[in-house]
Amino acid sequence: MSEDNKKLTDQLVQAILPKLKGLTEKNAKKVLNETEKSITSVVKKYSKLIAEQEKEKAKAKHKAEKDAKKKAEKAARKKEKEAKKLAKAKLLAALIAKESPAKPKAPATATKPKPRARTPKAKK
Repeated sequence: MSEDNKKLTDQLVQAILPKLKGLTEKNAKKVLNETEKSITSVVKKYSKLIAEQEKEKAKAKHKAEKDAKKKAEKAARKKEKEAKKLAKAKLLAALIAKESPAKPKAPATATKPKPRARTPKAKK
């Protein structure tokens, strides 16, 4: 039994036994033995449960870190894809821009030709 468990057992025994007064010596020895066995058992179970809780907390923390890492990797891959698409679009725009200067541009404020007046058809 660990040192902490022994200390806890002693504290519990000293807290419980003074409440059990009025026993004969023979019965007091029996109660003392049973009390120590029971309290030792309780302390062992308590320590075991505390250890399990710590283990579960560590496991949950590890899982949360793993999930966060996965999300970060996924976001990084998504950004990388977007960057590739953007680079491809820039290259495409550059190619298109090189071809465009060969075409003459129309002036932006060009006047439109006047529509012709409609003449009615003559009846036959």
